[in-house]
Amino acid sequence: MNEEKELSMLKLILFMALMLLVVEMSFILPNFFYGDMRGLVGTLTFFATFILMFIVIEIFASWDGTTLEKLGVEFDENTVRRIMIGGIAGVAATALITALAYFFGGQLRPVDEMTGDLLMSEIIITAPTAFFEELAHRGYILPKLEGLAGKPRAILIGSFFFSFLHFSWWATPGVPLHLVLIFIFNIFLGGIVLSLSYYWSNRNLWVPIAFHFAWNMVGYIMFPTYPREPVVLPEIFQFEWGLTTIIGFLFGLSIIYSLLLNKKK
Repeated sequence: MNEEKELSMLKLILFMALMLLVVEMSFILPNFFYGDMRGLVGTLTFFATFILMFIVIEIFASWDGTTLEKLGVEFDENTVRRIMIGGIAGVAATALITALAYFFGGQLRPVDEMTGDLLMSEIIITAPTAFFEELAHRGYILPKLEGLAGKPRAILIGSFFFSFLHFSWWATPGVPLHLVLIFIFNIFLGGIVLSLSYYWSNRNLWVPIAFHFAWNMVGYIMFPTYPREPVVLPEIFQFEWGLTTIIGFLFGLSIIYSLLLNKKK
């Protein structure tokens, strides 16, 4: 391995380590507090996560002699269309999962809980999550991995790391092992879908950002939050925990592929 590749690998390892530290900060720090302070610290560290992610990405982009825009968020004549494609695919994918749960005995969020406050809180949480996670994972990590290991391995390794960073969801006492394994695979598959949408849109991030946003928005509004709330048949119907999530991701991926392919034709 030449010096350039060695430096690139060191940068990547350091970046991934910092992302792990930043992302899990909001999961670890509140455990040192009690009562109302615990909730306050959790909220503050959650939003501080995005500031720190921005700082880290900006520093590493500058280190590589590039800019955040060139990582895949440049605006051009196709930006609106890419956002629409990702948004349509994300909504359709989660709508399919919701329909399967509704018609076959899954558990959805009660209608009286779907309030304007819930909508606003999800927008505030989901918009920066989708943007900065895609900027970090598909904008920085994926191309770095591609340069070191090739595109197929980059997609697999990057998706595994993406799944690993969501471990705080299942690192909860009482979550059955089979649900943990399904969740890990589902998020891994989600990473693959987002990575492929990045490549199919000519290394642009607006399709995966829009898909990520729409997927989270609809899913977290329509479904109860497991494992904080007990859910009927979570291994089958629960958003991101059940087997129907696989169907939703594949359906969304097929829509993205079809719409982007039609544009190329």
